[in-house]
Amino acid sequence: MKKYADKGRRPLEFQVGDKVLLKLTPQIWKKFISESVHRGLIPKYDGPFEIVKRVSAVAYKLKLPERLQIHPTVHVSFLKPYHGGEQDPTRKEARRAPPTVMVQFDREVDRILNKKVTGYRKGGNMITYYLVKWKGAAEIEAS
Repeated sequence: MKKYADKGRRPLEFQVGDKVLLKLTPQIWKKFISESVHRGLIPKYDGPFEIVKRVSAVAYKLKLPERLQIHPTVHVSFLKPYHGGEQDPTRKEARRAPPTVMVQFDREVDRILNKKVTGYRKGGNMITYYLVKWKGAAEIEAS
């Protein structure tokens, strides 16, 4: 079995001074990323970090920032070679369109005429409806 498994593998070797990306496991990212961030939005790799020393055939010492708060010696399975993007400075930026946020509304609230609470949503939150009279509109046009 080992013979067949090794056919698809290649040994990873880095030189001192190479730039690598570090795989972020939950044990690592829970130390410096807020609890409110969904884990699907956390990047899989962080870096690039510079290799300072080769400790053994499968371990390397990295130059890590203080925010990571982990031991600088890392197994090679957590490393991935970094290919610099000097020709593309926007490489790390999000490629999605920014969300559309409505800043200015069509109408202004004059006053709240009525409030109605109906049932509960999942999680125990009440559903609240408001009847609003808009400025410059007749009371019959309240919504």
